[in-house]
Amino acid sequence: MSLGKKVFSSAILLFIRKLWGNAINLVVMAFLARILAKEDFGLLAVSSVFLGIISTLATSGISEYVIYYSGGDKKQKINAAFWLNLFLTIGIVLVVVVLGPLWADFFKNDKIYPLMLLLLVSFFFEMLLSIPKALLRQELEYQTLVLYGSVAMTIVSVGKLGAAYFGMGVFSLALPQAFVSPILMVAFFLKSKWRPLMYFGMSHYGQIIKYTQHLIGSRVLTKFVNEGDNIIVGKFIGLEGLGLYTLAFQLANLVTSNVIFIINDIGLPVLSKVKSEMGLIKSVYLKMTSVLCMISFPIITALVIGSNGIILVFYGPKWIDAVLPFQILCLFGLSRTINSPTSSLFNVMGRPDLVFKFGLIFAPLFLFSVYVGSYVGLIGVALATTITRVLGSFVLIGLAIKLIETRWSEIWNKLKFILFTSLATLIVFGMIFHFFAWSGFVWLELFAVPLAVYVNLLFYRIIFPKHFFAFIDSVLTEMTGLKNIRVLKYVFFS
Repeated sequence: MSLGKKVFSSAILLFIRKLWGNAINLVVMAFLARILAKEDFGLLAVSSVFLGIISTLATSGISEYVIYYSGGDKKQKINAAFWLNLFLTIGIVLVVVVLGPLWADFFKNDKIYPLMLLLLVSFFFEMLLSIPKALLRQELEYQTLVLYGSVAMTIVSVGKLGAAYFGMGVFSLALPQAFVSPILMVAFFLKSKWRPLMYFGMSHYGQIIKYTQHLIGSRVLTKFVNEGDNIIVGKFIGLEGLGLYTLAFQLANLVTSNVIFIINDIGLPVLSKVKSEMGLIKSVYLKMTSVLCMISFPIITALVIGSNGIILVFYGPKWIDAVLPFQILCLFGLSRTINSPTSSLFNVMGRPDLVFKFGLIFAPLFLFSVYVGSYVGLIGVALATTITRVLGSFVLIGLAIKLIETRWSEIWNKLKFILFTSLATLIVFGMIFHFFAWSGFVWLELFAVPLAVYVNLLFYRIIFPKHFFAFIDSVLTEMTGLKNIRVLKYVFFS
């Protein structure tokens, strides 16, 4: 199978997994949002922040190194990476156990520490499976990755429902994962057929750390950025406000998070296979950007249009205050889509230091802006988050453009058509809601979501037919090798 076809099939499998995961998560969250308090979701976010920051500091980049490295002593490097990862994981566990009570005391809630310990169990086993999982990623064995991940995710989701039903409260959000993660670890080791040798390989640690140091630095800063707003909201607005903000942020990034998951998963192994050819890397990067925007822009626009219906139907009236922050944060979701391929690009080009240096400047500016926005409430935080993150995304895109020797005009040419039709769709549905008084009819607003996606693509088909079909030909025909794709496109879009 050619690289293009393998990438396409891997992306489709990952997309199916995420689609299934989102469907399951939507059902589970709709149930949990009605029986758990908003404070419970804020508690989970606060408990996850500390563990996330510490784990990022220690383990970032090790699995990426396993994928990246291709030297003659690869087996020794993989073995050394496993033991280094294990030692660092044990260190993280000890740090969290010792410092966890201080974190709980900072937020003055006695449920935070036991919840952190529960999260620590799943974290430990997930770290152990990272090396065999990286080996499967390297070979683009996504059929196994998707199957195992989907089964585990489904069991965890059902487990959350059961635990919540039996009155376990906030602990129902973390307990099922703690049971499933060790089973998943065993499954990945069995499938990869890789076993660690009782040789620690400490002489290799220096080279591994040299590769990962900038990845660690940039990811720690990214983690502070991603979680810093939660800390600020939880401290200055309250845990209930944090629950609302967390829901709004998750919904606004629903599409983008799934896209980034796919890009991060296959982007590094794919780009590493063509890293010796600058022209090919440039072509792949631009095509990735084009595909991501073509998928994400219509859906994110539709989420803005149907946000009120989504919140009320799936989560209930008590979450209505999340609607406006959700709509505001969707703008950040659009910029995050455009920016998402840059991380893999910097790593493959051997320049993760660019992201680290950017983060050193961006992180304090972002956190300060969120702090200032917190004085206005959730709306202020959502505005601060959106404005600073959008500006930051464009800085990173600019660095990527310079690195691969391309121009802003080439990026703009990939975006302008879908950006125009998305704006047109937003205006049309806004006028319909206003003049025909759709607002308040939540099921009509919910129905508007899939309708808006179709209308957006229909606008593209009618207004820019040449570019619309050129996109389908260049992406689907080239990557799948299916010559009848032209027949299909006319059946569905003519």
